Amino acid sequence: MIDIHSHIIFAVDDGPKTLEDSLQLIAESYRQGVRTIVATSHRRKDMFETPEEKIHVNFLKVKEAVKSRFADLTLVYGGELYYTEDLRQKLESGLAPNMGETRYVLIEFSKTTPWREIEQALTKILLLGITPIVAHIERYDALDSKPERVQKIINMGCYTQVNSNHVLKPKLFGDGEKIFKVRGRYFLEQDLVHCIASDMHNLDKRPPYMEQAYQQVAKLFGESRAQALFKENAACLLRDEIL
Repeated sequence: MIDIHSHIIFAVDDGPKTLEDSLQLIAESYRQGVRTIVATSHRRKDMFETPEEKIHVNFLKVKEAVKSRFADLTLVYGGELYYTEDLRQKLESGLAPNMGETRYVLIEFSKTTPWREIEQALTKILLLGITPIVAHIERYDALDSKPERVQKIINMGCYTQVNSNHVLKPKLFGDGEKIFKVRGRYFLEQDLVHCIASDMHNLDKRPPYMEQAYQQVAKLFGESRAQALFKENAACLLRDEIL
């Protein structure tokens, strides 16, 4: 499997705190069958403002440590980029990371960002010659029960991602993620999802769930659909190709 949304770089955002934490999280992802991970640490003005140089240095430390433990695991440098005008300017100047050496960037919005702002932001990024992958579409209230809006995002030339834990069945009681799971399942049923990725942060509250999610998708939609959502589509994007 290929995971295009993860927080595996230590001491840069709300993900792992230490290098060993990073390695334990990666080890669990590897155990579940993931063989390529895109490191997408947060970049968000006034919240996650770790200097890019530090993020990259820590990424290289993780990458070096991984080589001796998981020889067939590939790590790719990227970022989860929260959209602001400041971010647009950084993208235009090449100061914010794409997903590896591709035209693609993982773009995040607030849960309550209005639809018009989402649409305008994606348009501005596309005009830079950069293609957004919209992170965890199930988390945005503006897209709730609005498949036509997600389809418009796709028609614009963007791609969509859903978190692996939001593919799982909601718990009967006390499931704070239930609404996201309902939305995630709905978007899958409407065939509006290009990639499923972990958005993993730690082994406690936000582990990978990639293995469980793959099994669930294969059961509901078939093995070929699971292969596309967890591997083939992401591989295509990492080759800088168009789906």
